[in-house]
Amino acid sequence: MCTPAQASVSAASLVVTVFLSSLVTLPCACAQNTDATLAPAASTASVQPALRVEGSPAGFEADPKEAIAVNDLRAQALVLDRIGALYFAHGSPAEALKDFQQVLSIVRKLDEHTAEATALSDIGAASFALGHNDEALDAFKQALPIWHRLGNANREAAILGDIGEVFRALNDQDEALHFDQKALPLYEMAGNRNGQATLLNNMGLVYYASKDKKKALDAFQKAREIYHSGMNLSGEANALNNIGGTYNAFGETQKALDPFQQALAIQRQLGDRKAEATTLNNMGTAYSHLGDARHALELYRQAEPAFRAAGDVAGAETVARNIEQMYADGRYRSSLGEKPKEHE
Repeated sequence: MCTPAQASVSAASLVVTVFLSSLVTLPCACAQNTDATLAPAASTASVQPALRVEGSPAGFEADPKEAIAVNDLRAQALVLDRIGALYFAHGSPAEALKDFQQVLSIVRKLDEHTAEATALSDIGAASFALGHNDEALDAFKQALPIWHRLGNANREAAILGDIGEVFRALNDQDEALHFDQKALPLYEMAGNRNGQATLLNNMGLVYYASKDKKKALDAFQKAREIYHSGMNLSGEANALNNIGGTYNAFGETQKALDPFQQALAIQRQLGDRKAEATTLNNMGTAYSHLGDARHALELYRQAEPAFRAAGDVAGAETVARNIEQMYADGRYRSSLGEKPKEHE
């Protein structure tokens, strides 16, 4: 059987998202070659700031000056938080962090506990986006008891999930699982079904990495059911891809095909080319393990241009390596025919 891959997932500060991002190579015991495959679908590391706004930071540049001129600390904090969220949304977490830190300083003067917890959560999100895991962990751990005292179960659960995500990034799966398990009943209490599903997905990945197939499949199945009931198609597709990836990695390749096909249908419905390419590649690897070289090659040839269309060069290169390995494997030469020029 193939060894499991590790993928990173995130329970966001306020918004939980899921998507696959990592590439790994899985050695397969059934053959001497290796199949470069994409890890089972997970949540993207997407810890987000609290405030969601549209526009650009430049549109609000004058507002802090006006608030400062009239010595309105609350207005200053609100505007800086908005600007920070916009910087974060526009891919500038370093600039966002500066604004969030100013917000924290102001709201502490005002003794505004909800705003303080929000600012700390946002600082953690920006720090995490910058790869400053220790700083992110410190901010989240400061926010956690405040949310608890305020009785906000949803936000407390989100921060616990964020802490789990930081430990996942630090490759401490046991600690990640610990915080995910603490967050799960709080999301249930708050009625946050997407939060529950994402945590179950995250927990499934930990079990997957520790080679506990039964617990991994159970967690992924529960996540899939919740996503399905909430009509979260993207989440459902990722959970299905996880289920297929788990079966494939543990040598039950035939069982992997149906969840992969279900995931593919949803991804095509959503027009998600990168996710579609990932599933096509994983299905190709499954058929390769089953010895169906022609079907595997057909799927790989669909996956490669889909990755390129999505702008994922690394994904396309992974598929190209898979195709190369198919032609290099003596078991498949007679069924595949002549090697195409682009793979010479």
